[in-house]
Amino acid sequence: MSSARILHALLALLALAGIAFSFPAGPSVPTTALLRPVRFFSFFTILTNLLVALAAIGAALPPAHPWRAIAARPGLRAAVALHILVVALIFHLLLSDMVRPGFSGWIGNMLVHQVVPAGWLLCWLGFGAHGGIDRGAPLRWLAYPLLYTAWVLVHGTLGGWYPYPFMNVAALGYPMVLRNVALIGLVFLGLGYALRWVDGRLERRG
Repeated sequence: MSSARILHALLALLALAGIAFSFPAGPSVPTTALLRPVRFFSFFTILTNLLVALAAIGAALPPAHPWRAIAARPGLRAAVALHILVVALIFHLLLSDMVRPGFSGWIGNMLVHQVVPAGWLLCWLGFGAHGGIDRGAPLRWLAYPLLYTAWVLVHGTLGGWYPYPFMNVAALGYPMVLRNVALIGLVFLGLGYALRWVDGRLERRG
């Protein structure tokens, strides 16, 4: 088994562990047993760590496995790198005071916001194919955060709960929330084109 497969398998375990440790620590708002997992998986951080886990599992599988072929696509690996990078940046810039107390909250936060983002970025830089990402790819990569935003706004309107303060329509109003979303969208787009450029340099070096 190659070192790349071993490291991707380890990263998948760390991502799943981060999700597992984070579940008991939040959300803090009292909810029913059915609603709690829905709200837990309404965090972009959790969804994106799950995405990393799935991509890393695919990269850890034998070369002949169909899932491996999908996970090895340069565009998919770069998209995952973009989304998990934004998770880390937004947390450290805007949300570092949201860490839940206790061991579970601490280790879950460390894994999903620091270890897993760093691990995927290192695996993306060091392993796998690069190149062939077209100019429109960073625009397509916006589909995931845009769909996520739509879910948060609909869910928040119906249930009165928002996972992140900068998306809280009840507290900020729609104009401010939409402005925040637009600014973060620009971050996604700028970083997406930056990662596409890096991917092209890695292809040439390879």
